[in-house]
Amino acid sequence: MHWDGLTTQRQVHQDVVARSRPATRPESLVTGLVAGSQREKSLWRWASTSNLDNFMRGVYQYYEGGGLWCILCANALWLLETLFVAVLLTLLGQCIDYAALPRSKSLDQIIVRQCTRKMSGLWNTGIWLYSFFFLWKSAQYFLEIRRLLHIRDFYLHLLEIPEQDMQTVSWQDVVARIMSLRDQNPKTATNMPQNVRRFLGSQSKDRLDAHDIANRLMRRDNYLIAMINKDILDLSLPLPFLRGRQLYSKTMEWYLHYSILDMAFNDFGQVRQDFLRADRRGQLSQKLKQRFYFAGLLNLIFAPVVFAYVVIVYFFMYYNEYQKDPKLAAARKYTALAEWKFREFNELPHIFYERLHMSFPFATRYIDQFPKRMTEEVARSIAFISGAITAVLAVCTILDSELFLGFEITKDRTVLFYLGLFGGIWAMTRGIVSEESTVFNPEYALRSVIEYTHYMPDHWLGRLHSFDVKQEFSELYKMKVVIFLEEIMGIITTPLLLLFSLPNCSEQIIDFFREFTVHIDGLGYVCSFAVFDFKKDGGAGVQLGGGHDVREEYYSTKHGKMAASYYGFIDNYVINPRTGIPGHMPPGMRQQFYPPPTFPSLNSPTLATDMQGSHVGRPVESGRTRSRMVGLSGKRVARRGGHAIALPSPMASVLLDPDHQPPAVNLVARSMHNPRHNRASYRGKDQVIEETAEDRDAEDEPRQGDYGLMEESTWETSPGQDLSRETSTVNVDETEAGVLEMIYQLQQTHQNYYRRRGVI
Repeated sequence: MHWDGLTTQRQVHQDVVARSRPATRPESLVTGLVAGSQREKSLWRWASTSNLDNFMRGVYQYYEGGGLWCILCANALWLLETLFVAVLLTLLGQCIDYAALPRSKSLDQIIVRQCTRKMSGLWNTGIWLYSFFFLWKSAQYFLEIRRLLHIRDFYLHLLEIPEQDMQTVSWQDVVARIMSLRDQNPKTATNMPQNVRRFLGSQSKDRLDAHDIANRLMRRDNYLIAMINKDILDLSLPLPFLRGRQLYSKTMEWYLHYSILDMAFNDFGQVRQDFLRADRRGQLSQKLKQRFYFAGLLNLIFAPVVFAYVVIVYFFMYYNEYQKDPKLAAARKYTALAEWKFREFNELPHIFYERLHMSFPFATRYIDQFPKRMTEEVARSIAFISGAITAVLAVCTILDSELFLGFEITKDRTVLFYLGLFGGIWAMTRGIVSEESTVFNPEYALRSVIEYTHYMPDHWLGRLHSFDVKQEFSELYKMKVVIFLEEIMGIITTPLLLLFSLPNCSEQIIDFFREFTVHIDGLGYVCSFAVFDFKKDGGAGVQLGGGHDVREEYYSTKHGKMAASYYGFIDNYVINPRTGIPGHMPPGMRQQFYPPPTFPSLNSPTLATDMQGSHVGRPVESGRTRSRMVGLSGKRVARRGGHAIALPSPMASVLLDPDHQPPAVNLVARSMHNPRHNRASYRGKDQVIEETAEDRDAEDEPRQGDYGLMEESTWETSPGQDLSRETSTVNVDETEAGVLEMIYQLQQTHQNYYRRRGVI
């Protein structure tokens, strides 16, 4: 639909009414808009957007792509790479006479003339199929340019983000500008049918904040995260010798999207109404089984093509890397199943992979912590033997390079071949041997991993040093070569899962969509866990340490997933309104070193104030008073000798509407030594430490050395140390020392020092 045609049918509202023409000539306004600037056209497209899910998905994909020119360049290069692979495979498979290779000395002597006429029928069919695919993708990318130009205008004219800043701007800044745009411009007035108005009720821009945008972008993925977390999907192989072993590959992920999510969601991105009706359970489960069967047969048909494509692309991509640095063959990464287990609700892909990639060095260090003496002894011996052979061949090559490089050690195998072979073996085995400087502390290493992955099952508590936990973590963090072999095996095993395992859980999948789907006004149907409603169906009791109730366990997530997602979302989008420090700082940067304060003379009248402004004595305050003030967010705290002071929440965010602001929760800051799972919401059901009434009463009473009015500005995003009852060494039953007590101790120290020196 074109701009000129639509503006004659809809009444367009400008965002700046004050600059409009006089009311005596209303036709001039429409004329100006029809011939208006790009900004006015972008504003009209934004105001008349009916499907916010698709629009926000395009905005996010444009952000992830890095802008218009980066996306166009990436698309063109991808087409060029596929064309290169097709031409190269055709050349190697059909246009070279390998029988003439031993007696030929140039490429021209082994090239088959007019090889395209002598190709087999199967190869010709493959070339024709690829040609249609290439033309289809080229047309798709070409037609996509118009949509990209519209999104570019949206960023440039409405969000005021130039093209050159697309690779450096943060997503939080984009969300803040979208919210500002939402607040500035009214809706477009239009006459529409009742059914269209009902659909637009779930497309409201009035509540378009960070939480709403994340729910729209993650509407489908949130369901998959929840199903994997609650073990709804049966991914165990139906083989007697591999029963109970789960195998999740990228191929399996694609078929899950096709079989389940494409069936559950309509073209507008909303959950189909049939999935919410209990009387359609049998019909939907039978239809889902049929989709599983069809996907399994489809995978069997295309398995040979997919197998060849994956092997060839993997070989072309990683051969040079492994040849230059064979130690990369022992490098590890998280499996596809681990990524879905670690991913949190409403966590966008770029935020998730940033968090995951920061855990790689800690995960590798944790795996390398455990003793592997037998493996290292074998590797050390192999490294010695292969290194000795490589050294002898290298010395002989240096003495007479021209003669020795062509010398055949075995038939058709020269010295150069064995130099590469034994050199690669030496590099791989040397990479297995641990460094001598490694300090054995697996518990500390795993806690560093948990700081970023936010994944800690209940049965890991108190067993982080055990070999069983290491084995379980190793199933999530495997060698890249092993993951590649599993991907190859997944092409073969995916039909087994689709034909035998997944159909058995089709009824549970239908029940899951019906029981864990809620409707939010202006947003539509979303996964209930993505709303972060801890009070729904007793979920807070389980998440925050309730009793062992079967119903509550069924309606809650495992391993505190919803609580972890909530705190992770707060970390990514909450900004301290006083300091402007973003809450999405890497957790490892939060444990900062603060130098000791500079003490004035003992007679200085500013001593107490300086000590209050420093970090001396603050850990005691931060563990008690500050957390108490955070918990009293929005209340009025009466102070001795002063008026009641309203305390704004330090967790308030400019990227969230009031409905989505974090509630008054006693938050505890995190550090590398106090990871996320130490929070009450992360604990198991028997691990929650509740505050007694005596402690609350004692905290409400003013203590000696209270900071008074200065306490308003004592909250900080990155505290130097976390103190809680489980980490503090201070006896909570004893009265805490105030500033005057510290001054007295300091005076006594100075007096004792000068007495020993003979001054007094």
